[in-house]
Amino acid sequence: MNYKIFCDESNHLYNDKSDLMVIGGICCPSEEVEYINRYIKHLKHKHDANCELKWTKLNSHKKEFYKELLEFFFSRVDLRFNAQIVVNKSNLNHDKYNDGEADKFYYKMYYYALLPFLKPSEKYNLFMDYKDTKGGQRVKKLKEVVRNTFYGSIDLNFTIIHSHESQIMQLSDIFIGAIGYKNREDIDKNSEIKTYIIDLIESLNGSALNVSSPEWEEKFRIYRFRPRKF
Repeated sequence: MNYKIFCDESNHLYNDKSDLMVIGGICCPSEEVEYINRYIKHLKHKHDANCELKWTKLNSHKKEFYKELLEFFFSRVDLRFNAQIVVNKSNLNHDKYNDGEADKFYYKMYYYALLPFLKPSEKYNLFMDYKDTKGGQRVKKLKEVVRNTFYGSIDLNFTIIHSHESQIMQLSDIFIGAIGYKNREDIDKNSEIKTYIIDLIESLNGSALNVSSPEWEEKFRIYRFRPRKF
């Protein structure tokens, strides 16, 4: 089988105002990507919501669009989402564990966000949102580490793109934004549309966005990582 994984992140920079980071992605069979992208575009056209999907630019007048979009995701057995939440980034000891580089920890978390999707002897194309000019070098190392985990028995390629190029990556942004919003304790949560989307995701998923999923969960999986100071 060939798969494509569309990844995104939120508050991943070391000096972000938020002390919480979320990294995740949506995985689907490669042959279904074109249809899924076209269907999301169809929903956008149907509801006159033709701008790029972003958690930070939600439209409170498009509830029906978001409802149909999320129901579409949860109705398909071939679409899977996984997210890694880092709580309390300020507790991270980069000097001790990451050679003084916060970026190294960022890609470690990417590694753990990807692992639940991966199986040996399968082929994967991973699409990551553009982060900075150092992305290519880091992605090369991430690819090497993943291949070593599977003793080379996995076909893995990475591509850095901009989120506007992929409808599926934009949907991933919505999930990651919702998880981050639900888990943050340092903000006033007074957005009606954001609360609406979170409630809808939790209803369709049958689980809250601020708890880790059981190990057997495959459709919509969340893992909370809480580093401790040493």
